[in-house]
This record gives sequence, structure tokens and C-alpha cells, in this order.
Amino acid sequence: MRKLLIGLTALLAIALITPVAVIALAAPKSPPAMAWAENAQQANPDLPTPRQFPARDGARLQYYVYPGESNQVVILIHGSVFPGPSMHELATSLRNAGVTVYVPDIRGHGGSGRTGDIDYIGQLDDDLADFIKEIGPARDGETRTLVGFSAGAGFGVRFAGGRYGELFDRYVFLSPILPGSSALRPGSGGWVNISIPRVVTIASLDRLGIDWFDGLPVISYAVSPEQSAFVTSSYSFRLMANFGAGSRYETYLKNIRKPAAVLVGDMDEQVRADQFAPLFQRLGVDIPVTIVSGMKHADMVYAPAALDAVVRAITRQQK
Repeated sequence: MRKLLIGLTALLAIALITPVAVIALAAPKSPPAMAWAENAQQANPDLPTPRQFPARDGARLQYYVYPGESNQVVILIHGSVFPGPSMHELATSLRNAGVTVYVPDIRGHGGSGRTGDIDYIGQLDDDLADFIKEIGPARDGETRTLVGFSAGAGFGVRFAGGRYGELFDRYVFLSPILPGSSALRPGSGGWVNISIPRVVTIASLDRLGIDWFDGLPVISYAVSPEQSAFVTSSYSFRLMANFGAGSRYETYLKNIRKPAAVLVGDMDEQVRADQFAPLFQRLGVDIPVTIVSGMKHADMVYAPAALDAVVRAITRQQK
């Protein structure tokens, strides 16, 4: 009996120690920095003064406003790593077309919360719902559109197909990241390095009700060490799971009840532009795809030709 107890104790110790060891030893390493990312976070002298709003947990989260003169309102969600100001060119183009644009720093980025982490999976959804409450009820005839780029577009898919999906009239997804889908290139074309052992282990522990390790980084991005001091170069398990559509992207896509559209460049390095339409057809969802010629991933929020295409897509979709 004593030997049996010793054996069982040893097995239990191994069962407890093994996942901790995997988590401790499997931190994600940053992939080689990408050249385009070096110029993505530049100072804009005409950037609006940042504002703040209170989230339900009392945190003050940061956002920017580009006032327009039409009855169209856009909330613009940035991509991974870079905060709201990275959307300045697109926000300005929309404002020049008469659209009022709000650009939040998603919690974990820029001036919102602690860098690279959130408190719980689902907090970003709650934050966006709180922000909509902050800007007040829609006026008569006003159309509200959520526009997301890259990981922000993945988050837009999650939001549109989730419990808050009715809060917007329309959704526009720019080069959306859909993990595990045929439309995503391996490693997002070299943009990310995910610690699969750490992700799998933390997710397994979460299913057992153990969330002690959810704040540890599980994904790193292809930015230089110099940039890492100014951007969100890695995400915790919580932030990665929330800022995007994740493995449930098919469910979220099927649950979208509002008009939606995808725009993507035909030269995108992170996603396969020609795979979105077949994916949506297979899932039976009515989301038109516009492929913009000659555009890479970041071009969709920087290049003039892409900006024109995005502005046209948004402004012509009157409710």
C-alpha cells in the first residue's frame, strides 16, 4: 500500500509539474523584423488629441475622433501590434469623405490598459460595447459601421457574430485574419511566431478551470527590438484569444446578421485573397469579397488606391 501511495503521489507530481514546465520553457521568440513594420508607426503632426472613456471596470481607455459631416459613423479597429494612430491615413480619408470616424486604442495597445494583456477573454467585446454607449444613441438616419483591419478585422468577425453584433448596422473587414482557415498563410506570412506548446497547455488548463497562466505571452510579432519599446510586440494568451476570431471563426461568420463585406489586396503576404470567397461559399454566408489589385497587406490602410477603394465601399453602402 505504501508503494502504491508513493507511486500515485509521484504520478500526480509529474502531472502537475509537466504542464508548468512546458509553459515555462516554451516562451514565443520574435520572428525576424519585417521591413514594412519599421515605417508603420510614424509621428503624425495632425493626429487628433487623444480622448478617454470609462470602461465598465473603471479603466480609462483611449480613442481618437475624426469629425465628419454626413450621417455615417465608422468605428475603426486597428490591427495587431500598432495602436489607433496606425489607422490615421484611412481615418483621414474617411473624414474627408464626410464620415465621422472613431479610432480606439484596443485595450493592451497604445494608451489603453497594460501593454500586451487584458483581464479576461471577452473584455475587448465589453470595451467596444461600452464605447458605443459612450458615444450615445444613433441619430435619426445615422448608419454605424464597424471597420476592422487584419487582426482587428478578425475581432470584427468575432464581434459581428457575437452577443453584441446588433450594435452596428454594417461590418467591413479589411484583410481579415482567420486562424486555421484556408485564407491564412502559414505564420501569417512570417508576421507571427506562436508558441503552440504553451497555447495548447494553457488552453487545456483553462478547460479544467485553471487560468493561472492566461497572462503569459504566447505570440510574438515581427518587429525590431527598437520598436518593441513603443508597440505591443507580444500578446498574452488572453489577448490573443480575444483580439481576433480565433478557432471559432466559422461559427462567428455564420452568426453574422448584419450586412458585411471583405476587402483584401491581391498581393497580400499574410492572407490568400482568392480563398475568402470559396470559404464563405462553403459556409453558406453572404459576404461579398472585393480584391484590390496590386495591394499588399498593410497597403489596405496606407496606399492611396486601397484607401479610395475602402472609402468607396463604405460610403456607397448607405442603409
